[in-house]
Amino acid sequence: MASKLILHIGLQKSGTTFLQHMLQSNAETLADAGVRYPIPADWDRGRRTVANHEWSSYGLLGTEYPWVSAERAEQEAPGWEALRDEVREVSGTVLLSAEAMSVVRRPAAERLLESLGTADVEVVVTARSLGRALPSLWQQHIRNGRSTTFAGYLTGLAAHRDKGPDHVEDDLDAHIWRAFALSGLARRWSDAGASRVSVVTSPGRPPELLWRRFAEAIGLPGLGDVPPVQEEGPLAHTGLTAPETLVIANLNDRLREGSWPRQGADRVRQRVTERFRTRDRRGARVTVPPEWRERVAGWSGADVAALPGTGALVVGDLDDLAYDPGREGTTPPTPEEVAAAGAEAVLAFADPNPQESPIRRQARKIRRRLP
Repeated sequence: MASKLILHIGLQKSGTTFLQHMLQSNAETLADAGVRYPIPADWDRGRRTVANHEWSSYGLLGTEYPWVSAERAEQEAPGWEALRDEVREVSGTVLLSAEAMSVVRRPAAERLLESLGTADVEVVVTARSLGRALPSLWQQHIRNGRSTTFAGYLTGLAAHRDKGPDHVEDDLDAHIWRAFALSGLARRWSDAGASRVSVVTSPGRPPELLWRRFAEAIGLPGLGDVPPVQEEGPLAHTGLTAPETLVIANLNDRLREGSWPRQGADRVRQRVTERFRTRDRRGARVTVPPEWRERVAGWSGADVAALPGTGALVVGDLDDLAYDPGREGTTPPTPEEVAAAGAEAVLAFADPNPQESPIRRQARKIRRRLP
């Protein structure tokens, strides 16, 4: 039985994928320091680009995640059983990382800890400013095939938050706030049985600083000297700019109107996104809409102010979590910027050296022979 369990539960858009790349790449170094980071045997199945334990957790928690079906949970059950058995067989410390765990309700958190059976559990949360996280979440919403405007997305989030903490804790669809309302997240996992909850603040840049803080939080400060690795592959988390996001949102509308199958639509979005990443001038980043900035600042301020009262250990600087609306730009994407992004999207499917079909080649030869 593992003597200690460290659960890194996100948050989403806080550098989680970067940290998982670091953990996977340095699994042997971690093991030498007495910390096991299990690499699932099927980690490279499907769309994942890095080894983590989210899909394995589907096998236990299933439909506790709003996006997981009962059929998917059954499919992932063997993966959970294998991970659980590995945790139980290790004699030292085990570290698991799955950002989806941040959205589960308290009974699900208790069930997960009970299944793993380790008495000493530390939960590590990586967090960034809400004013930076929300634009990234909306971008991901669009990249997943939606076309909701940013203001419309925030309206939906506000509807859940305005119903109060009990609603956030109980309603399955309020999962965004179960993660991003930090004080509630820290209390939930403490109440579920965690011995300690640490919140690592993300400065955004440089990534080395986030890694050093994370290494400190897991009790291995010396690991912070390991140089960072780069996320690789077409699905590495690279943000879209404001005009690019608008193009993808409109593309999603057209794909939906055309009844495109999901896999085909995903391939189209992926190809366009990859093309966007090659642009030199991509436009301004996505920011919170001006009419929502004061409200988002209020949410952020309340969450940060309540965090010290939870007993959570803060690693880093709480100022990293602050959101100042006054520092945001106010200029929306211009029609020219959106048009340029649209043209780039078209070029994602253009072949600079198209192959002439045999029929067209034969027709061309015939035309040459005509008087």
